[in-house]
Formats: sequence, structure tokens, C-alpha cells
Amino acid sequence: RVPMDSRSPQAGPGIVSTSAPVAAAAAALMAPLWASAVASLWPLVAGGVPSLRTEVVLSHYNEDYSWLGNWTGRKNVAWTLYSKADEIPYISGVNSLPLSNVGRESHTYLHHIVHNYDKLADWTVFSQAVAPSWGYLIGGSASGHLNDKVSFEDYLQPFPEGRDTKFVMTASSQFPSGAQSTRLGIVKQGLPQEGGDFCPKQGADGW
Repeated sequence: RVPMDSRSPQAGPGIVSTSAPVAAAAAALMAPLWASAVASLWPLVAGGVPSLRTEVVLSHYNEDYSWLGNWTGRKNVAWTLYSKADEIPYISGVNSLPLSNVGRESHTYLHHIVHNYDKLADWTVFSQAVAPSWGYLIGGSASGHLNDKVSFEDYLQPFPEGRDTKFVMTASSQFPSGAQSTRLGIVKQGLPQEGGDFCPKQGADGW
């Protein structure tokens, strides 16, 4: 999950971001996997299982990872950090692993899936290793990639209290043109609270 130039820091437009060719291929490959995951997880939740095993997979290059000290140690949440830095960070409560400095964060995520396919957690959260916070600043290392009124905690709870999982889309792209629409909440704070099953609530006007 290094930048376009694998020798410098990476940047991306969302919690999970990737290049156009990889995004197109990933969409085709992951659709049946996602359907299978929902089919296998939902009976567990509906059956009253109190919690599912969650793993957070972080893609690291040179980000400040000190924020992890406030998150590790949570029940049923494991943390794995793949680092493409010259020196691998060792953090209490985090499984830190070295990875060759090639590709971007999508390379890290796919590496984890392929090498752990038969032992994946019930719920896996993929993220860049920057501290999760509001907003996306193009090229800025402080971009936390979270939409307004959304917390990182929201992503760590699969099917909270039996409800559907919360997954906030922050950008949409059209290919092959590469045109992208960004959700207002990732570039502007203080927007009215939204609710309901349709997201964004305003439809196309919410982007």
C-alpha cells in the first residue's frame, strides 16, 4: 500500500482505496465472496451469537501508528499490521508483519486474503495505517478517510444488535473515464444527521 511511486508515501480517497484497474478487477472478484460472506455470517447473527471475531488489517508505510495504543486490547478484535517500511514497527497487541514495498494498499489487502483464505476472521476491516479521523485531504498524510458523523468504531461492529452492518460509501467512480464523485460528508463537517436505509439520504444530491 505504497504510493504510485513505491518509494514514497501512499495516499488514497477512502478507508479502502485502490487504482482503477485493480478496482475493476476487485469488484468482479469480490462480489461472489461478499455474497458468500453475508450468507454464512447472517445465520450466526440471527441465531443469537453474541459476537463475531473481528480482525483489523492495516497497510503501513510511514504513517504515525501511535493511535493504535487507544484501540488494541478490545474484546474479540485482533490487529494485524503489514508494513512496507524499512524498519518494521512493533506495537503491543498488534501482529506486525513485513511486506515488500510494491503496489498500494490494495496489494496489502489482497495479500492478506490470499494467504489467510482458509482462516479469515468472521469480520475483517481493511484500512490504511493513518489514524482514523474525519475527512480526506488530497495528498495529505492527516487524511483519516472517515465521513462526517461516522467513527472507526462503527466499522468494528458486524451486525450490531442484529441490525445490518454499517458501511458508508464515500466516493463513486465511473470507468474508463475515471470521473469521481465524492460524498459531501468527507469534505465538509457539520452536515445534518442522516437516517434510513438509503445512503446518502438525498440520493445523487448527497454526493
